Amino acid sequence: MHIPDGLIITNEPLSILGAIGMWILSFVFLYWSWKKTKITYSRSLTSLLGISSAFIFAAQMINFPVIFGTSGHLVGGTFLAILLGPYAAILGMTIVLIMQAVIFADGGILAFGANVFTMAIIGGLSFFLIKLLMRNSSNKRRLASSVFISSWLSVVLGALVAGLIISPAFPGGILTTVPAMLIYHAIIGIGEGAITAILVSSIQKIQPTVMGGINLLKENSI
Repeated sequence: MHIPDGLIITNEPLSILGAIGMWILSFVFLYWSWKKTKITYSRSLTSLLGISSAFIFAAQMINFPVIFGTSGHLVGGTFLAILLGPYAAILGMTIVLIMQAVIFADGGILAFGANVFTMAIIGGLSFFLIKLLMRNSSNKRRLASSVFISSWLSVVLGALVAGLIISPAFPGGILTTVPAMLIYHAIIGIGEGAITAILVSSIQKIQPTVMGGINLLKENSI
């Protein structure tokens, strides 16, 4: 889902303005997340952010086949949200995207704001959908299904936004990019949801104390 700069730098001035707008919008969300993280957590999250971001970075390197020779990989935004909470998840995913863009040129600098929004912000905010679906329940099956649905939807929504952003670069515009992105990522999202639900269920059994996001699900002030 990483958007390269080549799909932003087109003959359409609107695409450049859109990229700048996504930078501004993402910065607003990042600032909000940073402020909320400092309020929500009583201790420093530096080490936990580093470890969890490194895990997502490594997990994204593993691809699974989809259809017609395409493949997908774990995005990880919803997983970080349930592990750290929504605000720290947004920051953690942004760290991952910075490393990918700067070190591996996976996603462009101009497109960085768009990539942060489609993967870090939408992924982190999926926490609130999990909270809505859980309704203060502690049922493990309900948690797994809520995580699956939220993970899947975060991928699909991210794909929708990405399709809209890159549409000026393709003949046919959104009529070409949006259906293509949604079809493939609706399938990729199933893998994302299944992997995330399995990871959350496994960690909850083995080491439930590290799942800080689960505790936040029960708080009305989050």
